[in-house]
Amino acid sequence: MTIRIDATTLVPGRGEPIDNASVVIEDTKITYVGPTGSAPEADTTITTQTVMPGMWECHGHFIGMLSANFDELSGLRPQLAAMRVTHDARAALDAGFTSVREMGGMGTFLARAVDEGWVEGPNIYASGGMLSQTGGHGDFHGASLEASRETTRSHWGEDHLCDGPDECRAAVRRMLRLGAKVIKIHASGGVLSELDDPMLPQFSKEELAAIVDEATRMERLVGAHCHGSRGIIAALEAGVKTIEHGTYLNEEAADLMKASDATLVPTRFIVEYLIAEGAEAGMPEYARVKGEAASRHHENALALAVDKGVRVALGTDVFSSPLWGRNAEELALMVKAGMTNLQALEAATANGPATLGPQAPESGQLAAGYDADVLCIDGDPTSDVTVLEDQAKITHVFKGGVAYKKPAAS
Repeated sequence: MTIRIDATTLVPGRGEPIDNASVVIEDTKITYVGPTGSAPEADTTITTQTVMPGMWECHGHFIGMLSANFDELSGLRPQLAAMRVTHDARAALDAGFTSVREMGGMGTFLARAVDEGWVEGPNIYASGGMLSQTGGHGDFHGASLEASRETTRSHWGEDHLCDGPDECRAAVRRMLRLGAKVIKIHASGGVLSELDDPMLPQFSKEELAAIVDEATRMERLVGAHCHGSRGIIAALEAGVKTIEHGTYLNEEAADLMKASDATLVPTRFIVEYLIAEGAEAGMPEYARVKGEAASRHHENALALAVDKGVRVALGTDVFSSPLWGRNAEELALMVKAGMTNLQALEAATANGPATLGPQAPESGQLAAGYDADVLCIDGDPTSDVTVLEDQAKITHVFKGGVAYKKPAAS
């Protein structure tokens, strides 16, 4: 079965758009990308305004919460949360996101359910839990230590707290035991945790080195939640390859990111959401105070990264079920911070696989031999990226050559 998509504009993911071009899909792969006049015949032909690669959500959480307060997890049965994330997976796919790098949650289990065909959703590359030092951003400060560990074990599969190089190595192995494709750590304090400071680094130099060494031997990349520049620099010096959030990124840290060939996943969406809607969604007062302080720096940090030529990949940090499907709102926020429309589209597509290192698929670009993860758009995102926020404008979603979304009459 071959499918040919003829488009007024073809967005390759990396490089300039091509006018009057086609993509041919055969089974799970793309076999042709080029001028429509030279395209081979196919069993089915689709005509669209824009064809582009499926988008990548490089920092999301399949957790099944409904609020902006992680204390909710203590009273949320994991069975119910699991039911909710199956809905979230489909919401991501309908929004044009054919791949999700899930940075802490039920993603390892959801990935298997999707791969086995029980759930319709994107390709999921998950971390398992989010490694944290005791008292760090991933700890639940209002609960007993054992209750904190048990919450993570019951919801996400394994204990996430680790102290000292040996425990850190063991924690990486626990995540690999779940099937993790990437390792997520908290290298600074955070906003939605009660007692820690986003500016201060977490994990010692020796602990970071142990985590990165263990992950690297198993061909996994390490992604680090970091707000403060000290945490960013410490993570990069240890060999971490993606910085999540990067709120207080400074010149020194940006230069080191560039020299290290690291990727920034800025998650502008969640910062803007928490400031605008977080209180109504149950965000605690302590998080509001920290969030407001962070928001004043976050857009400037992304602008600095763009100016320095740091590679950026789209991520939103969506963590509650009502937010899934809004992921494309990140593109306009990246443009507002200084990206061109085309740079934002590259961040949403071609740059995604770089956040997985050795585990990356051939995805995120329209090129022969790449996975047939393809979108048809009734609009032109190269002139206005907000068209991707309107799911009605995303007329077709192909994942691995299968049309998971198409017009009812097709």
